[in-house]
Amino acid sequence: MIDANTLFGFWPRRKIDLSLEKLLKIMAEHKVETFLSLSTTGIFYDYEEGNEETLRTSRNYPQIVPVATVDPRRYFGRGDLVKKLSEKGFKAVRLFPDLQSWPLDYEPFFNIVREAEEVRLPLMISVAGLGGITEITKITDGYKMPIIITGVNYNQFSEALAVAKTHKNILLETSLFDTPDAYEVFTREVGAEKLVFGSHSLFHYFSASFLPLKNAEIDEKEKQLILEGNIERILK
Repeated sequence: MIDANTLFGFWPRRKIDLSLEKLLKIMAEHKVETFLSLSTTGIFYDYEEGNEETLRTSRNYPQIVPVATVDPRRYFGRGDLVKKLSEKGFKAVRLFPDLQSWPLDYEPFFNIVREAEEVRLPLMISVAGLGGITEITKITDGYKMPIIITGVNYNQFSEALAVAKTHKNILLETSLFDTPDAYEVFTREVGAEKLVFGSHSLFHYFSASFLPLKNAEIDEKEKQLILEGNIERILK
């Protein structure tokens, strides 16, 4: 099993234990062999410092796949940042327009997207409101690097389905798929190869994301694609 959505560090907007020690414990308890993660320092304070913390942590704990982040509000587009992140060993770049309050129609964001396309480094983007997923597909139309939309909730399901059907490089992370039928509908309509399992630990309870998939009436091969195969293919 590979968890594509975990965080460690601090959370200024809510009292919650996001310590690395607890994350490692939860992943071990649920037999998660590998998990993508990043330091929340990169979200809320300084992305360069957060990236260095993520990289140091992944070197100490090989089960952690390092994910970088960039804050477009503070990136002045040197043109090679994403390439350098890839060379350092980061396997994806994760962006948080919802938490950092920047619009998708934003030239600094476009710069990051273009850089990611040049080196084909996957982008993970969280979008909270309606229309955001559609806007991302318009911005990245014709691009080939994988794009994983994280935190797709019930209100966004119809939009996510429509986008996943028509854009080959768009995948959906499943931390908010909180019922078995969500997996059943998406697997039937767009295919299991479009879904990537994530728990959003430690912000969410691991079981809240995992049990709906476990109980979904879909083929075991499809479950394995969601739990492991798809993200392995994306990260190579």
